[in-house]
Amino acid sequence: MRHIFFIASFYFCIPLLKAQSADSIIAQLKFIHKQVTNKPCNSANAAAISNRAMNVFLADKTGYLSESSDLSFYTNYVTLNTSEGKFTINHNFQKEKGIDEPIKKLLSVGVSVNIANGFASTFLDKKFENELGATVNYKWIGKVKTHFAGCAQNQNNGSQKLSMDALRAAIVHSLDIEINKKETDFKKAINTIDTTDIPGQNVQTAKALMLQNFYGDLKIDYEEKSATQQAAVLTKTQNFKLISTSWTSLSAYIPFAFPKYTIAQSLTAALQQKHSYPLELMLSHTKFWESSKAGRLFFTLSGNMLFNNSKLSHALNKVTLAEYKNIGGRDTLHLANLKNDRAYIGLYETFVTPSLTVRLVYFSPGSHVGISFLAEQNFGRYHLLNGRLGIPIVLINSKKLPAVNFEIYVLFFDMNNKIKQAEKFGNKTSIGLGVGIPFSRLMY
Repeated sequence: MRHIFFIASFYFCIPLLKAQSADSIIAQLKFIHKQVTNKPCNSANAAAISNRAMNVFLADKTGYLSESSDLSFYTNYVTLNTSEGKFTINHNFQKEKGIDEPIKKLLSVGVSVNIANGFASTFLDKKFENELGATVNYKWIGKVKTHFAGCAQNQNNGSQKLSMDALRAAIVHSLDIEINKKETDFKKAINTIDTTDIPGQNVQTAKALMLQNFYGDLKIDYEEKSATQQAAVLTKTQNFKLISTSWTSLSAYIPFAFPKYTIAQSLTAALQQKHSYPLELMLSHTKFWESSKAGRLFFTLSGNMLFNNSKLSHALNKVTLAEYKNIGGRDTLHLANLKNDRAYIGLYETFVTPSLTVRLVYFSPGSHVGISFLAEQNFGRYHLLNGRLGIPIVLINSKKLPAVNFEIYVLFFDMNNKIKQAEKFGNKTSIGLGVGIPFSRLMY
């Protein structure tokens, strides 16, 4: 009953707390701490830290950033895929809700570009060339579940949970002292202001404005400080058995500018310019586990839909201008108009290619070097099986947060040998590099 009264009193006072003060900021931090403490150790809602602190914790633990559709808790991030020559710039939109809300939804919008002759592609041909498009990604983030070791059946006496409750209380009370000191020092400073410092203004009105601005900044600073300190303590102490969550992602790649292909149906047919429109849609679901003993594991299952064509599916024979002449190409009239040393012979068609992708990524406990495996099975007319084996490396900054993710990988193309005359192109394995860089503000 006492807890119900406390919660009701707090929410009743929320409108009054908009006129901020040090006491109201401290009361909010203590209220959040009390909410976490009161969640039983062995319940489905058990928590080691506050929701916003868990957002910060997950930003570190989900720091594996390889593709534009991957999860990032930063407002901006960029990715680079050398095998396709694709570079993306992405921005996350997220509005703060409530006093301690987890991030449940993320909308990411970005720009994807491909620079001709930039990076090496697959063994056959550049998959995309001179493209500019938009990426749109919407994520639904599932509930975070925290499991502790040593929980009793009926009460909250697990040693890991109790340790975190104690450490979190120390954070709250140390911030209490800091906030009061900052308020005292600021009030002392503005009390020395007189009319000569702000001519033409009412001193009391000006001081009220200064206090309002001060408390607004103070609230933002100490909400962030509370969250980051809790997350750092949880990472340092490993006072949990298992933390798990999941997210579902709906993504679209919408091309704005895309290349033309020079194609002749046969050596005797006229060369023609054909357009592609490689619109791509993807639905994926990722499960994430962070174990204090076993390490970190990502498992992603994705379904993809690509507006494909004969060129992208390697169903055409690529020839250079010299080869076209040597093998008896008849349309010499249009040879001079070709903008690059490349043409294709065969029937050009457009079609839809669905695919399923499975990806596993594992990091051992405390390690920033992992291992990843990806398998992609395409269906329909383009039914290739592709694979990827990689070594992701997450570099951390001075604040011990993910700064850059590199992934060196080996690509295994057409593992089921479906491409006709593939032997003319040589080895079907190649080396690639993926780069992911989160930056700007951490969302919590």
